[in-house]
Amino acid sequence: ETLMLLWSLIVSMYCMGGMIGCLCSGYLTAKFGKKKSLLLNDGVLIAAALLTGSSRRAKAFELILAGRFLEGIAAGIHMNAHVQYAGEISPKKLRGFMNVTSTVFLALGKTLARILGLRELLGTEDMWNVLLSFSGLVALIQLIFLPFFPESPPYLLLQKGDKAGCLKAMKQLWGERNYQTEFDDLMKEKTITKGTKIMNVLEVLREGSVHPQLCTMLFLLLSLQLCGLSAV
Repeated sequence: ETLMLLWSLIVSMYCMGGMIGCLCSGYLTAKFGKKKSLLLNDGVLIAAALLTGSSRRAKAFELILAGRFLEGIAAGIHMNAHVQYAGEISPKKLRGFMNVTSTVFLALGKTLARILGLRELLGTEDMWNVLLSFSGLVALIQLIFLPFFPESPPYLLLQKGDKAGCLKAMKQLWGERNYQTEFDDLMKEKTITKGTKIMNVLEVLREGSVHPQLCTMLFLLLSLQLCGLSAV
């Protein structure tokens, strides 16, 4: 019974951390920007990988619990910040494609994780801790290369009011040409959103006009989570 309880906690701790990460993602991306939020996440993922990777040698299940919890927080923030950042730094004609493609790579990552978890690969008694900490390797790669990318142009203009930085980021991302059209679109967006109140989660739940949308999302996600996938 104790082992079953610990196993359930280890599995569930990731989702608990993910919920907290999702709730924090809006504040972090608005306060620090998408790029810095992603760099912070990479650091959290690497720390989580070190905890879970050393759990087997230390023979401490508490390290696995802490590592899974940190991984969940990082995943919750990452799922929001990464999609926004990838879409905002993409050229306008490819922005929609990039936003949709992120779910494809998410499914690809899950598939790769299932394959690595086979007993013929990393799902063995000697290698399970390596499998649990594998996400730290991906985070380390992004931590190395992401500093060479600029902050997203919409964040620089809409949040920071940095017109020169926004134009510089556009040229660095999309090459040297005239970006007056894109710049004007961002300025129109800034004018439209000026004075608009940013709502927190509780305020959104109290807003009656979005209840149909919230119910649609709730039933869809509940159907995915409660369809037996976790049991399988």
